[in-house]
Amino acid sequence: MIIGGNLTVGSYSNDFFHSKSDKKIKEILCGVLPWLSSTQGFSRAIAQLLVYKLIPLVVDVENNSGGGAIEKDDAVLRSVYLFLQQNQDMSRVRVKQQSFFDSYDVDTACQFEGLLAFEVDDGDEASPVHMVDAIKECLADVYKEVHDEDAPEWKQMEDLLISAEGGNQDESVPENDELVNFQRKILPVDALDLRIQSLHENKKFNAAGNKKQGLIVCATLVDKVPNLAGLARTAEIFAAETLVLPNTLVKKQDDFKSISASANDWIDMEECKEENLLVWLHKKKTEGYTIVGLEQTSSSKCLTRFNFPDKVVLLLGKEKEGIPVEFLSAVDQCIEIPQLGIIRSLNVHVSGALTIWEYTSQMMKRSKR
Repeated sequence: MIIGGNLTVGSYSNDFFHSKSDKKIKEILCGVLPWLSSTQGFSRAIAQLLVYKLIPLVVDVENNSGGGAIEKDDAVLRSVYLFLQQNQDMSRVRVKQQSFFDSYDVDTACQFEGLLAFEVDDGDEASPVHMVDAIKECLADVYKEVHDEDAPEWKQMEDLLISAEGGNQDESVPENDELVNFQRKILPVDALDLRIQSLHENKKFNAAGNKKQGLIVCATLVDKVPNLAGLARTAEIFAAETLVLPNTLVKKQDDFKSISASANDWIDMEECKEENLLVWLHKKKTEGYTIVGLEQTSSSKCLTRFNFPDKVVLLLGKEKEGIPVEFLSAVDQCIEIPQLGIIRSLNVHVSGALTIWEYTSQMMKRSKR
């Protein structure tokens, strides 16, 4: 939009319109008009400026007569133009944007010097200020490294090693101060390695400081938000490693946040869609996880008699159909919850919660041995 604005109302407008026909200008209008309703204020303002400048070039904005199809199209454009002209808010925005393009030099702004010096507006729309700051900091670091010492660090290290290997002891061995300075320069790298290692260690613990269990709850086949939210709450309470969702955007919904009781802020979640589930299950197998499916089959083991391994992926089925056949082929063992009533199935969240607790109970007993 900035490029388009600079061409049509900025310093290049005369060159741009020199050989443009009405047909070409109308094609440009067709591309610009939808941006009048853009959710981005900066783009919307530029679109208003462009439309206001382009419409008079193809439509007689003062003539209201006519009745054909083409005239009707002109009437629409004329109506848009008159609204932009008469509305005070539109006029104020237009004056502001016109002032921007009058002072905007695209040639300078696209050069490296202009990129670093160009100021951004309050919305950071014209230039990514974070990139500019990053470049400035990088250049400052390089400048400091070059000018603080006579040579870069790798050269200092090479000279110290060469001098330490031969020659007179008094001349070749660096003073203690030199060694201290050299060691100080490489310490930040060691600190970075330690920080990275610390981050990896922190991922093994939940927000409460308890070590996460080796349990991944896979709810890819579950589609009802209340069930997903309930599973998130249960998985967080029992320190599950990860909750797998069919779409992670669901955690932004108000009903999910309400039912999960903010568990979405404390448990790791990842996304795996149903069409990718089979590949994902096989990948987890290669990582040492046992795939346990919660499903009633002829070979299912009773939940209370099944000994869970340490690393488990708990695969939950669909609310009505259960686990489809194509995914049962990737399951190492199916388990079922013993039932004493007439109804033959539990809600998927309830089933998942019971299984998560049974796994947790076994792990707690195992850790005390």
